[in-house]
Amino acid sequence: MRTLTAIVALSACLALAACSKSTQEKTGQDLKAVGSDAASAVKDVANAPAAKQLGSDLKQGTEEAAAKTKVAADQAGEKLKAGASEAGDKLKAGTEKAAADIKSGTDKAAAKTDAAVDHAKDKVTH
Repeated sequence: MRTLTAIVALSACLALAACSKSTQEKTGQDLKAVGSDAASAVKDVANAPAAKQLGSDLKQGTEEAAAKTKVAADQAGEKLKAGASEAGDKLKAGTEKAAADIKSGTDKAAAKTDAAVDHAKDKVTH
């Protein structure tokens, strides 16, 4: 839009330079009128009910998108929290099983050691 305005203004300047003084004044007045008409048209468009409704619709759409984004983020947070809790439960169960296995292995090793010591005592005393 600015480029078009600049081209029109430049063309008008070049045309004015080649014209008589009265033609230059008339062309200048015509350009001012066109500029005024364009400004008036822009104001009319901005003040049109359809433009205001469009702005209202955009605002409402943005609010709805923000609300849906918040709901999705809340749901994702809940799922993440549930997943972390489940992972914690599995880790705890795995740790408890490993501790039980270690205790069982230790108990078996102690029993074998005791049996070996008792067997060695029997050999020394007989």
